[in-house]
Amino acid sequence: MRWVVVLFLAIPAIVLAEAEPEFYLCSPYVEQSEVGENTDLGWPVFVKLTEVGTTNLKAFTEANAGKMIRIMVGRREFLRATIWVPISNGNIRAAFSTQEAATDWQRILAGKLPAAPCGVRT
Repeated sequence: MRWVVVLFLAIPAIVLAEAEPEFYLCSPYVEQSEVGENTDLGWPVFVKLTEVGTTNLKAFTEANAGKMIRIMVGRREFLRATIWVPISNGNIRAAFSTQEAATDWQRILAGKLPAAPCGVRT
């Protein structure tokens, strides 16, 4: 009987759990990307957004401060992080465990990105 009660108490929490908000990078949003030097955190990939990308990312991060978000390229996750303050400068940084992974991401970001979704998926 206890398990039934626990199950019924857990169902509302499962139903109310929110999916992490996603922001999609697309060609009109990405101005430049480059791989940095290896650090204690891994191989960084720096992304500079265009003016329109910066504006949209700032609005997205303002609306999702304090939440875990995902930055996506198509169906692939580029970055997952908790947003503490809005990102207003248009610079994104993600670190990867190998130089090969970082270089692969840099090539993807420098190439033709999916046209949609772009920004916040509605």
